[in-house]
Amino acid sequence: MTPARSTTSTSEETERKYTATPDQNLPDLSGIAGVTSIDVDTVDLSAQYFDTSDLQLLRSKITLRRREGGDDAGWHSKLPAGGDSRTELHHPFAADHPTDVVPDALLGLLRGVRRNRPVALAALLNTRRHRHRLRGTDGSLLAEVVLDDVTAIRSVDDAEPQWREIEVELGPEADLSILDAVEELLVAQGITRSPSPSKVHRVLGDLIPAPEHLRGTAGYLRDYLAHERQTLLMSDIAVRRDAPDAVHSMRKAARRLRSALQTYADDFAIDTALVEELRWLGRCLSPSRDLEVQHERLADRVAEISVEQYREATRARIDEYFTAKSVAARSEAITTLDSDRYLALIDNLDTLIDELSSVPKKRDKQRRPKPAKLAGSIESLAKKVSKRVNRVAEAPDDAERDERMHRARKGSKRLRYAIEVIAPLHPKRAEHALDRFDEFQDLLGEFQDSVVARDHLLDIVSEQGHSAESSFGLGVLHRLEAEIGVQQAVHLESAWKKAYKSARTLWR
Repeated sequence: MTPARSTTSTSEETERKYTATPDQNLPDLSGIAGVTSIDVDTVDLSAQYFDTSDLQLLRSKITLRRREGGDDAGWHSKLPAGGDSRTELHHPFAADHPTDVVPDALLGLLRGVRRNRPVALAALLNTRRHRHRLRGTDGSLLAEVVLDDVTAIRSVDDAEPQWREIEVELGPEADLSILDAVEELLVAQGITRSPSPSKVHRVLGDLIPAPEHLRGTAGYLRDYLAHERQTLLMSDIAVRRDAPDAVHSMRKAARRLRSALQTYADDFAIDTALVEELRWLGRCLSPSRDLEVQHERLADRVAEISVEQYREATRARIDEYFTAKSVAARSEAITTLDSDRYLALIDNLDTLIDELSSVPKKRDKQRRPKPAKLAGSIESLAKKVSKRVNRVAEAPDDAERDERMHRARKGSKRLRYAIEVIAPLHPKRAEHALDRFDEFQDLLGEFQDSVVARDHLLDIVSEQGHSAESSFGLGVLHRLEAEIGVQQAVHLESAWKKAYKSARTLWR
């Protein structure tokens, strides 16, 4: 069954927040270059913020609120998008929906982050907003600068903090220079950036303990896993939204987590059960991502068919084939993300990261190995990959060559991600090695894509109802993909020598 499409709309916003004292006001904004008029008004906003009992959303820098007042009343969820930017999901009020119940559409998108736990009211914020809209010569909105007087009530203890802050949001067609110009005026008045990424974080942030600063190798692994966990969770939401490249991002994060745990399991005495669960997740996501890549690859390759009428028929066949398969693959991916097994995987990952942060002193030596031990794990893995590369040239036929190239590719990926974990030990050497591994992975990736493309082309040809034009075109594409595979295999050994040489500096 095809996953239902949500009525939730999506927008991107870039915003900066500043802390102001009760007696600080906005400076004169009329002198900013490009600003020809300023619309001023005041609005009253009321927002109810929801979260799990352990604030899982806020821990992932996500907010979920019901807001009344202003131009965008409704349910909102804001997701981190890097830097000063956020992705906002907006769900309008429904007359037949209870006012204090979060819409299923938003809860479903956040299911992986909240671990399927219920959400409840965590804080209530009332804001008197003094709004200044900066407009350009054509009337376009350059930025919205607001002075907010906020009163909050938090559910856990009925505390009622009050404060004043300033927000500056970039207009839809403006560039960052307008934000810089406003910030320059604010700084001149002693107004500085807020340490809180959101209003609700200012209210509830003290309930989330800051991660312990962990020195040494355990810190490197803990921080790497925590970063990739966050990437996995944000990708989870993007997959549910059917955002471009979301499955790719999620599968890559799962692979990075698995590779790090697999490589350093013995060094840190880690139970490898989570490795198998991450491998399962990757397998479940693979069909959707592979179909996306192959559809784009073969659709672009159609341009290399010499006869125009053959191109059109071949492209139509390819589109029909991949569209049908992609619908089923997406349904499988969403089913996976909604499963208890996946949610348990995330919980277990949380537990592992927490354990790395609080290692008993008596186990310090076991769980916090010296750098040389981790470098030894890198060396051992590199030698295994070397053996896999060497075996490619000994393959008795093309089919076996393809399989051995695939095994070399998987081993190389694992090695690359393992190097990422210990990059803080030798930043420059690790950066050089990772650059070389990017080149090596590009070669192996192109080869593997050509193998998979050939399999899909044969599958398409086996279907009924082909015209002579599409059959010819598919045959041409198969020949082109075979030639690409041969070209990549020729350069395998020399590319590996460069990658291995750069990696060797990490253990010598």
